[in-house]
Amino acid sequence: MSIIKSKGNEKLKSKYFYFFIPVLLLFLNSCCTYSFSGISTGIKSISIPIFDNESLKYGLEDTFTKAVTDAFIEDNRLKIVDEKTADAILFVTINTFERTPYSYDESENVKEYKIKITAKINLQESGTEEEVFKANNFSEWATYYPLTEVEEDGIDKVAKKFSEKILRSILESW
Repeated sequence: MSIIKSKGNEKLKSKYFYFFIPVLLLFLNSCCTYSFSGISTGIKSISIPIFDNESLKYGLEDTFTKAVTDAFIEDNRLKIVDEKTADAILFVTINTFERTPYSYDESENVKEYKIKITAKINLQESGTEEEVFKANNFSEWATYYPLTEVEEDGIDKVAKKFSEKILRSILESW
């Protein structure tokens, strides 16, 4: 009698096994696939020349160019190359730099400053000069505490946020 029950359980187990495996494979195939839509553009490399700076704040072009270049290098989806061999070129013009009080203490002294950068961004395919991404009023901001930080710390914070936002915006636009 125990032999019959055992064989019945084996048949039942094998039915579930043969049903379970295809369902599991279908589930894994549908849930675990990832596609990078940027590949369809054919852009695999990018050149990032020094940004233009039309703001009144000296030196922003170097800080922001380095931050954006570092973000693309860290992301590693597009290779950074020179303009001659790049599939696309990223042109950025920093238009404005604003530093304004953001918060005050109880004596009405500035406790925190806000730094805001506005820029014009244009990513063009090399050769055709076709615009892949364009933003005329691309902006980002950050704050810093003047009691413990200097203005350069605030600029570095904005540059980091700016670089992450530009990377996301460009790659997600594809």
